[in-house]
Amino acid sequence: MPTIPAAVPSLQAHLAEPLRLGDPDVHGPLTVFPLFGPAPQLGYVSFAQGCAAGASVKELEGGASVNDLLVLNPTDHSVLLYEGEEVLGAQQNRTFDVSVLVGARCRLSVPVSCVEAGRWDGARQDESFSPAPQSAYPALRAMKNRASRASVVAGGPPRATQGAVWEEVAHKSARMDVTSPTGAMHDIYAGRRDLLAEFHAAIGLHDGQTGALVLIGGRAAVLDHVSRPEAFAALHAPLVQGYALDALESPVIVDAPTKPGTQTAEAFLRRILAARITEHDGIGLGRDVRFAQAGVAGAGLVAGDELIQLTAFPDSQPDTAGGDHPHARIHRPSRRRAA
Repeated sequence: MPTIPAAVPSLQAHLAEPLRLGDPDVHGPLTVFPLFGPAPQLGYVSFAQGCAAGASVKELEGGASVNDLLVLNPTDHSVLLYEGEEVLGAQQNRTFDVSVLVGARCRLSVPVSCVEAGRWDGARQDESFSPAPQSAYPALRAMKNRASRASVVAGGPPRATQGAVWEEVAHKSARMDVTSPTGAMHDIYAGRRDLLAEFHAAIGLHDGQTGALVLIGGRAAVLDHVSRPEAFAALHAPLVQGYALDALESPVIVDAPTKPGTQTAEAFLRRILAARITEHDGIGLGRDVRFAQAGVAGAGLVAGDELIQLTAFPDSQPDTAGGDHPHARIHRPSRRRAA
């Protein structure tokens, strides 16, 4: 993935107005600040919306791959695949490694990670995937983001490390005391759905909301943002399921009675928007942007001059010029192909 010299030093130049925080929703150790952005310019729909209109995700034609899927978009709208979104079915469940904007009437291969280590069902090769009711949880998404950044530094595509993903899902399952016959991340959520529903009921979707800044146990965990409120509305429930799954492992820490963690959230947002970025060719439409500086790291998608998507995590690795880490360990993604 060749690097395009960045014309701007930070994400702020791709925002017509600053991102701003609303009043938080709180349940136990989970605090979610609704995020609001400028009026959107580019039109697109979420993956769930695209599926309802005829878009689909399938195994590669002529031989399935653990770490690649084929997106078919016959609709007249671009479709946003959000990093960490899970898709269920076909030969094994996967999550998207990177956010991709798939153009109207396009076919595109996208990088994914398997989150169901014990199933490889060739009889379901021709089956279309369905959107999952949850996304990957923030701790897993942060790990995948670090590996993708290392892959980009090495000149490759933004891919996670498959073996590490399987190991993390297995450890999460053990900590959650959930048994899955196929090692499926989906089964962890299914085994805790009642508790997760309590979090979902407490974390509302607000009018015009374009994202969320999340604290777990009083500490910043993740920021998610898309430019179109209706696209975020479709992502809200699956993302909250992921936030809640990590929150189940955290004690309750509240630093203020009315607006817990406001100063922490504001400082996290400032660091994200001030971080230096690098820009790279995108897999679909737009440009992939990445950063790792001042205690934050993440990736986003820019089309024209508009920030379409952004995900950020706390990061303690040392800063380097352009936001990438020269000593990051490079992993090649594990891959299996159907016989």
